Amino acid sequence: MRNKLLNIPVRVDAEPVGVDVSEPALKAWTEALPLMDYAHSCKQVTDALNQLNRQQVEIMKRITAMTLLSNHVDKLHKIVPRNFDSDALPLSAKQLESKLRPQRLLLECATGHKIIVVELLEDKKLLAKNKKSLFLSLVKALHYMLLELIENFLSYRTPEAGTWQDMHKLYAIAEQLGVVDVAVSGSAAQGEASTTIGELYKKILLLSLADYSRLMNGEAEMIYQQLPEWSKLTSLSCPDDSFREGIVVDLGVDAPANHVFSEKPIKFLNGRLFDIAPLLAHMDAQIDALAEQGQQGDNMLGARTRQAMYIRLRFTWGTRSERGASRQPINNPVKLISGLHDCHRGLSGNAPFNPEHDELRFDPEWNKVEEQAPLPDDLSLVPEGEDPWMKDVIEARVAANVNGHRVSQFDEHTKADAWEKIYANQIADQGRREREVAPLMVIDCVQVDTSPGGMAILCSHEQVDASLAVGKVVAIYEEGDAEVNRWQIGVVRWLVMLPSNDIRCGVQVLSHRARTVATKSIKGVGENGEYFRSIMIPAEDGYPTSVIVPAAVYSTNSILSVVAEKELIYLALKELLNNSASYNQFSFEKVDEPTMGINLKAKIDHNRRSF
Repeated sequence: MRNKLLNIPVRVDAEPVGVDVSEPALKAWTEALPLMDYAHSCKQVTDALNQLNRQQVEIMKRITAMTLLSNHVDKLHKIVPRNFDSDALPLSAKQLESKLRPQRLLLECATGHKIIVVELLEDKKLLAKNKKSLFLSLVKALHYMLLELIENFLSYRTPEAGTWQDMHKLYAIAEQLGVVDVAVSGSAAQGEASTTIGELYKKILLLSLADYSRLMNGEAEMIYQQLPEWSKLTSLSCPDDSFREGIVVDLGVDAPANHVFSEKPIKFLNGRLFDIAPLLAHMDAQIDALAEQGQQGDNMLGARTRQAMYIRLRFTWGTRSERGASRQPINNPVKLISGLHDCHRGLSGNAPFNPEHDELRFDPEWNKVEEQAPLPDDLSLVPEGEDPWMKDVIEARVAANVNGHRVSQFDEHTKADAWEKIYANQIADQGRREREVAPLMVIDCVQVDTSPGGMAILCSHEQVDASLAVGKVVAIYEEGDAEVNRWQIGVVRWLVMLPSNDIRCGVQVLSHRARTVATKSIKGVGENGEYFRSIMIPAEDGYPTSVIVPAAVYSTNSILSVVAEKELIYLALKELLNNSASYNQFSFEKVDEPTMGINLKAKIDHNRRSF
């Protein structure tokens, strides 16, 4: 029995239920669909395509119907709701449905065009009269499969079985027909500029090499937007008899492109050599340019985010994907906290966060005021909270702009200092804020393997509060481990959504001895800001001491005031070691206290602490 050409559903000999495939009726039906109601329109078109793809329909009617339905799919794809910032996993039922909706639509649309390709190739008489329709269906099938691949990657899902094989076969058919390099206008595949089947296929190969599990939220979409430019810097050819090393795609198997290395020559019956050397050189230049832009502070967050993505792409595109350390299976319950802010809360025992007060408590110059005996309360002649010393300190702080932190603003009518009004109510508001803060989320997960550099965690799809994402700081507590018996700080490096919708992620452990601190820039990028929750990582295994801070708050050469558990220190940030959309990790060196203006004294409450 001959193997089927492409993975398509069996069509039964019956009329489609609820779908009139005549051109006037179908055109009127699609035009009546409300684009403003994306979910409704998407379901209607998906259902129509699903029925059409499983019914026997005369080929010319199918071609006309797919043309009309594809045009509406293009319109729907342009308005797919996107909200990458809140796409932490596992997804709620509503979020999951919103992710699957466009995937199903694009899958059915690609399937419809694959059916046209198969039916035309199986009937030589029909093919002779409809070569243009075959060519356009080849283009559109690859186009919609590429879009479906992006949607899968955005939700960290592995493509369905047979997806890679169908992509390879569509390209092989185009090669046999000699239409790989025939240009087609953007109107033939909405969303694409003038392109060819060869360019579409090279985009797919670049995505197949990108390792979607290591992409951060929304990066698959960012990569897709740049694929037209990048694919032009690559080429496809047949490997010669001396081939030993390079990127190869086997057109006969259901697998993506892969890096190959052998000491002896390798022969591929259906192999194609994918040369990306010019693209790698281009990426190197882009990484250097973004590094310079980030150093200058121009669009700092955007430059760093794009640079980090390019570095990861450059690594996966340019090297063979082999693990440096073996994994050992394990089944161990663990506790997990996600996010820099909550990890700080977890490591500090959810202690109150009062770094401004701690800064004064640790400064010996400020504490000299405590050597003076306070006046008895019954001798005070001013209302509570209106002490003259408080007024003097506030005015002096405003004048000196101590530590570059407090910026004076004035009320238009009373000319009262706005900072004074805020600070005067700070103590009263602190208790209210602590009561209103969200509870610390500690999630029960399972550690499924371990390696020298980290571990793999399995999180149930029901744990929607886990809030996992690639590039997110996490804290892990291994229950029953007497040697560790403390929170470990790490970063999520890769993540996949399993068919069960459970989440499996890889965590690089940074330290078992991390400590919580508060950081504020007093010189350089970020000065005039507030204190932020941060985490100090001690030197370990050849890595320098570093500090994890919120993303895009500071930059290299910023000088930070750091409030630790028992001291106030000053750091100069040196090298950016790692970064994501949520954190930056810098190496640093300790510096002396910078000269920031006059020294002031204030009444200190030694019982009010952050750690």
